[in-house]
Amino acid sequence: MSHFRCLLAASTAIAAGLLISPALAETPRDQLIIGMNMVNLTSLDPHNVNSYESYHVIANLYDTLLRNDPTAPGKLLPGLAKSWTVQPDGSIEFALDENATFQSGRKVTAADVAYSFSRAVKVGLLGKTYFDQWGYKADNADDMFVAKDDNTFLMKVSTKIAPSLKFSALTRAYAVVLDSEVVKSHEKDGDMGRGWLASNAAGSGPFTLNRWNPNDVALLDRYDAYWGGEPKMKRVVVRNLPESQTERLLLEKGDLDVGFQLVSADIDGLSTNPAIVIDRLKGSGFYYLIMSTEDPDLKKPEVRKAIRYCINFKDINDVVMKNYGEFATTFIPAGIPGYVEGIGNVFDPAKCKADLAAAGYPDGFTKQLLSLSSVPYADLATALQQNFAAANITANIQTGNGDQTYGPMRTRKFQLGVGRTASSSPDDADGWIRTHAYNPDNTPDATLSNLQAWRASFELPEVNKLIDEAAAITDDEAKRVELYTQALKLFEESAPPIIPISRRVDPYAKSARLVNYVGDPSWMTRWNMVEKKD
Repeated sequence: MSHFRCLLAASTAIAAGLLISPALAETPRDQLIIGMNMVNLTSLDPHNVNSYESYHVIANLYDTLLRNDPTAPGKLLPGLAKSWTVQPDGSIEFALDENATFQSGRKVTAADVAYSFSRAVKVGLLGKTYFDQWGYKADNADDMFVAKDDNTFLMKVSTKIAPSLKFSALTRAYAVVLDSEVVKSHEKDGDMGRGWLASNAAGSGPFTLNRWNPNDVALLDRYDAYWGGEPKMKRVVVRNLPESQTERLLLEKGDLDVGFQLVSADIDGLSTNPAIVIDRLKGSGFYYLIMSTEDPDLKKPEVRKAIRYCINFKDINDVVMKNYGEFATTFIPAGIPGYVEGIGNVFDPAKCKADLAAAGYPDGFTKQLLSLSSVPYADLATALQQNFAAANITANIQTGNGDQTYGPMRTRKFQLGVGRTASSSPDDADGWIRTHAYNPDNTPDATLSNLQAWRASFELPEVNKLIDEAAAITDDEAKRVELYTQALKLFEESAPPIIPISRRVDPYAKSARLVNYVGDPSWMTRWNMVEKKD
């Protein structure tokens, strides 16, 4: 542990010596200035994002049918839908708010909702996975998503699944409603607007996209005619600030209102400043290590099991992941029905080395380890590299942006990777175990890239069956939880290629001047009600 502390102290000292930009004027009262490392903000297409950074921006350009209440996890609020009803067969009927309009001036209609959900399925990007697990496919989407009239949208049942599991998922970025006419006007060669939406927006949200320069800045302007009420801020500026020390100094000087991805030392330092508030949101996913079972060495269960023994989970969480994670043992966290005590992560370096030798690797091996270059991924990758070295495993770290690191994982062309997940149902075992253990189609063309087991090319049909059976139960909660528990045990017994390191904590710093800035644990933080005190 002392080595990690030395590493952390050295990193802080180096950061303190960096040159800082000249002092800025205090942030204007009608502008919200946000700092983050934008390396993982690689697209603005709601159906092709799964990152913390992208979600924050998209949440303010678009609206969803339902919204999470960030102050009461699990509680749903009306969005574009003013009410919703579950039909006897499990279909869900949504009554749209008649006042809702797009930024183009068009009324939001049920046909736009149907188009948006169908696009998520048909365009075949990241958002496809969530709809696919409910049985919605390219060849049935038009029949399943129905506009009964302008103000009534019907989401039919394709695969029997508890409607409650859909509700929380429909608050996420992939379930936003697009202005179908605007998107269609920018189609090229049948791409459903994919090229245009990557850097433009067609939403009904409280802010419009003025400009987005990747790895530089995103400017969002107030939409004065927003149907939900005029936003308080005239503009939101999201600046690319990859250095934590720079963010910290700008926050302390009042030149920045919100700062993300700060290193633990800077979070601790800012927490003593009365002008700064630190929020630590307990997230709905894990920081994890993933191994590709396409790799001839990593496909061996005995090798994967040995690697798990190599990881010093406690030290990593106490030092490297301080402020960013909580020690995790298995894929359903404590406090969620379905959690099983006593299984999962164990640190035993002697057993790690002995098991590797027994598997035929007394001298270890060399693999590439992909990681984002931002906090805390790079530090986590370094800690894992050091753990592996003790067992003669050489992990060559390759850092980069989202396309360079998550890209190969999403196309299953990698060996080892560090990442972060988010559960679509944070208060239910289904979202937790499905994200990590479920893989109903292991073919490369399935592109189920939001499912970690698919990324790892790992499929356990019996686990899939148990998860499907559990998700379809609507009248016996005890039985449903028991099936998830069985699935978790089977998955753990398989020496899974996904290892949870820390339950996600999403910390950020904000100016004490801010009023009504409430972070959303599902990353869909809204900025329209934010104000500043004098």
